[in-house]
Amino acid sequence: MWPVSLVPFKGVAPGLVIQLAQDLNDLGFAATVSAPVEIPTASFNAHRRQYQAEAFLAALHDSSRERVLGLTDLDLYVEPMNFVFGLAEKPGRAAVIALARLHVGKDAKVFRERILKEAVHELGHTFGLAHCPDPNCVMHFSNSLRDTDQKSAYFCTRCLSKLPPPQA
Repeated sequence: MWPVSLVPFKGVAPGLVIQLAQDLNDLGFAATVSAPVEIPTASFNAHRRQYQAEAFLAALHDSSRERVLGLTDLDLYVEPMNFVFGLAEKPGRAAVIALARLHVGKDAKVFRERILKEAVHELGHTFGLAHCPDPNCVMHFSNSLRDTDQKSAYFCTRCLSKLPPPQA
């Protein structure tokens, strides 16, 4: 199992984080839930009406955690993109996903699937995985919700072979 600590930023529903932990555990991660943390100060860009994703990554650094995935309900961006569903250190130990755009136009089941896919995708980056050309692989780049909906929550065999062995 690959250990990961889920860290919600203030405002994320606790039940949603617990659901994600269960879904990640079903995929071979050892997900635990940490206490909520504050939204990074000075991360809001008033001109864009969005938050800088890099500030959220920086807020997740804590020497007591091995791999950490932050979750926020806010709309994140990195230059020069209009928005991001998530951002990760590649390789590294910190990643964040933005839920704001994942619930658009779909029901709770699809929203839950999107969260899982984006979580696994960003965690894959922390292991050093790049974007995958296989449109069914979770590491395939999502430029839109349609891309996220079409891919699976699983690593293709090529990407899976590049991951470190799970810890016992």
